[in-house]
Amino acid sequence: MRDKVFIAWSGTYDVAIQVKALLEKKYNYVCSIGGNSDNDSKFSSVGDTVIQQMKTCNQAIVIFQNRLNGSVSNNLFFELGYVMSMYGMKKVHCVKRLNDEVVLPSDFDNSFVESIDDSHDDTVFAQKIVEYFIGRQKMSINENKMYLINNRYLIHDKIVSHYSDSGSKCSDYELAQYILFYMQAAHMFGDEKKTIREIMRFKQLHNYEFSSELSLAVNLCLSFLNMVTNIRYNETTNEVYIDQNIFWNFKNEYTNYIDSIVDDDMGVFDEWIRVFVYEHLNFAYMLFGQNYTINEQMKSAMFSKSKEYALKTIEFIEDLEVKAPCIENNDEIGLVSLLKAYVYRNLFVVKSYLKDDDAVKWLKLTLKERTSLKNNFSNGTIDTQLYNNFCMEYYLSLYNLLSTDEDIDPFDLEMYKAEMRDYIKSVMKNNNENIFLKQMLHWCEQ
Repeated sequence: MRDKVFIAWSGTYDVAIQVKALLEKKYNYVCSIGGNSDNDSKFSSVGDTVIQQMKTCNQAIVIFQNRLNGSVSNNLFFELGYVMSMYGMKKVHCVKRLNDEVVLPSDFDNSFVESIDDSHDDTVFAQKIVEYFIGRQKMSINENKMYLINNRYLIHDKIVSHYSDSGSKCSDYELAQYILFYMQAAHMFGDEKKTIREIMRFKQLHNYEFSSELSLAVNLCLSFLNMVTNIRYNETTNEVYIDQNIFWNFKNEYTNYIDSIVDDDMGVFDEWIRVFVYEHLNFAYMLFGQNYTINEQMKSAMFSKSKEYALKTIEFIEDLEVKAPCIENNDEIGLVSLLKAYVYRNLFVVKSYLKDDDAVKWLKLTLKERTSLKNNFSNGTIDTQLYNNFCMEYYLSLYNLLSTDEDIDPFDLEMYKAEMRDYIKSVMKNNNENIFLKQMLHWCEQ
């Protein structure tokens, strides 16, 4: 079940009836029309009944039309104020005919009322209202993404309620974005297996109702979490890797995902999904390149491909971070910075093997991002597990730098090692299977 939509109107209800019919038959929404006393699911009276219906809905279409006396119904403004307060402005969609002179109270202006060219035809007007409404569903998530990851129960609530009788709390387009951030949260909290079960259950129950964006996000989430749950650690080489079958399935699935991404000027889902897809491919190629069973020729080919995907990811991140939603929500302070750190470190690993001259540059860049994350999200401002994750990744980057830089002072090196050992001991008892902690501890003990 999609959102429940309250339709408020003034003038005549003919257009409202057509909007309701289109949304319910073509798009599977549930609609209630306000403004009549018979309350037969097409209409409801202003008062207790209409308030109750507004309470059970979570979006509103407000159709401004003048009555015969040339003014807008007062009831419409009552309903408008109620739904604006209850749903938030981005869930309220106000429309009028292009050539209608609609007089609003002095505290309002026309900026939030969309003027629609309908050629004075009610059917055309209704169709274009629905087109406008559907276009408005492609909203960007207006919270900082690291805040959402830190409070992932907020996303969980949206997933659980999305097809429930109580009505969804966001559009399919928005939920597709939330799923991406839920996937990232699962990876950072170490809840990959639990989240796989949850998202798989969600898919089994409702996949026939998914939009193309939601289907893509759900499938990507399952593919990525399945891949990371199959990461292995080789104590001999002190490297993490994935097996050939895991890599091959992952590669084939992601090739299809790339082909499924649709350019979209109205929202930012396509920008977010591209960043995740290419960052994951960068990671997967690097992991398979570290598989000790493959030969040097294959290893070189995997690392070259990993580098290619990393550089593409950086391009997509640069495109994403200048978009208004990312700027307005300070996503650079959080998830965007984290994704940069991932890619920079992977670039260092593959470029070091390929003997590129600028390998250390990328290591220093990832350490810069890691330092920023550790400082911006200090202990007490974010979930302890996430803070430990930031610390672990910081020390992993530091370990990479210290093990690479041959000119570091021996005393400084030992002090850094002591600092890392203290950190590892403080978190190892709760993360004794963490392959990255094992990797650092192995180096510190050398």
